[in-house]
This record gives sequence, structure tokens and C-alpha cells, in this order.
Amino acid sequence: MGSFFVPVLSIFILFTLPIPFLIYTYKHELSHSVIMFVITMTISSIFLLYISLPLTLLMGLGGSAIGYGLKQKRKSYETLALGTLGYSVGIVLVYVLSQFFFQVNWSQEIQNAIDESLQTFTSFYDQVGELSEEDLELYREQMYLMIYKIPSMIVIAGLAFAWITQWLGHKIINKMEGDKLKFPPFREFSLPVSLIWYYFAGVILLLIFPSPEDSMFLVADNLTTLAGVLLALQGLSFIFFLVHVKKWPKVVPMIVVILFIIQPILLLYPLRILGIIDLGLQLRGRLTKKK
Repeated sequence: MGSFFVPVLSIFILFTLPIPFLIYTYKHELSHSVIMFVITMTISSIFLLYISLPLTLLMGLGGSAIGYGLKQKRKSYETLALGTLGYSVGIVLVYVLSQFFFQVNWSQEIQNAIDESLQTFTSFYDQVGELSEEDLELYREQMYLMIYKIPSMIVIAGLAFAWITQWLGHKIINKMEGDKLKFPPFREFSLPVSLIWYYFAGVILLLIFPSPEDSMFLVADNLTTLAGVLLALQGLSFIFFLVHVKKWPKVVPMIVVILFIIQPILLLYPLRILGIIDLGLQLRGRLTKKK
């Protein structure tokens, strides 16, 4: 039982660490928040340098960015974008610090993780059936290509951290200040139409530069990956919108979300296509007019 609560407690602590930075930035001037951030970083550099300094840098930037957005009365998704930027910059700085100052070779660590995954995958299929050398080589290539997606994965991780931090910040500030901060309904989430063109630009670039050895491959691959994930979120929000307009049972989008969490690869492409159709044809506007 104790071994179960340790990771749960660690996750809880991890997500609550940015809250003090968020609250302080929300309640004070930006210059005061910068001073507070510098002092905290200085203290962190004295105690447990290898752990506390990168963690303070990451959580401080993310929490402060969201607190600043809330203080400026930005729209919820604008604040989320600021938080995503703060966390993404923090992750990159942690990567640089650990690489150059703490001698952590992230490339080697990622390589080791991929090799372990390949070993687990191979041993599993050896038990349940035969795995051809062609299938193994294809899986190996797909795994190694994940290395090139690190920039987009950093932004996606920053988005996830920012959403959780902002949601917690809303709850705490509402309790302290009596405000009514909250995210708008997910069915109202909508991205700019220009995102479609970014996605297709990435697809075209991948056709022109298909080899990882090409310098533009990294740009094209990450542009396609990031825009594709955002378009999938657009498609998911359209399902919520459609259920609301058609007055279908609310369990329908919940089932889609659960399936998306369990099998993200399976639903990623259909949701992406739905997001492209929603933005390109302005389906929400058409459905609203018909109603």
C-alpha cells in the first residue's frame, strides 16, 4: 500500500509546486514576482542543486506565466498559451542545464529508453507468437523517429502541465478571492483556420524532405506532429459541440475521451480529419444556423 501512495504523492506535489508562483504573480506586480523567482532560484541552488534547481526553474516559469495571464485578465485559452510557453521554455532550459552543467546525456538516456522498449516488445512477442525481422525493423525505425519529435513533445508536455496548473489555480483563487475563474466549456474550444495550412505545409515539406538526414525534416516532422495534435483536439471539441447541439447523451463524448486516452494512436487520425473538416468547412457555424 505504501508503495502505491509514494508515486501518487509525488505526482500531487509535482503539480502543486507551481501554485505558489502562480498566486504570488497574480497578487503582486511583475517586478516583485521576478525578484521572488530569483530569490527562490538562489536558495534552490544552495540546497539539493541537482534536483531543486531544475524543478524550481520549470515550475517557476510555468506558474508565473499563468499567474501573469490571470492578473492581466487574459482569456482562459490565452492564459493557457502563456503557461504552455512558460513550461516549454522551462523544459528546454532544464534540458540545457542538465546537459551542460550536470553532465546528463539526454540523447543517450533516450537511446537507452528506446532500446529497453525494443527489448520488452521483442520478448513479449516471443512469448505470444513469432515476430518477423521486417516487423521488428519497422518498429525499431518508428521508435528511433520519436527522437526527432522531441521539440513537439516538449510543447505538448508544456500544454498538459499548463492546463493542470491553470485549473488548480482557478480553484484556489476562486476560494481565496471569491472570483469565478474557469475554463469555458470544451465545446467552445476552437483554433485558427490557419492551423490547417501549417499542417499541410508540414506534410508537403515531409514529402520534399522525407529523410531524417535532411535538415528540414526536423522542422517538417515537428510542425506536422504539433499541428496534428492540435487538430485532433479541435476534432474532439467538435464532438462535444455536436453532442450539445443535438442533445445527445453526455456519455458519448466521455466514451470518446476514454478511448482516446487508452488508444491515442487509433483515434488520433480520425479526430484530426474531423478537426480539419470542422475548421475548413466552418461546421459549427452551419449547425448553429440550422438550429
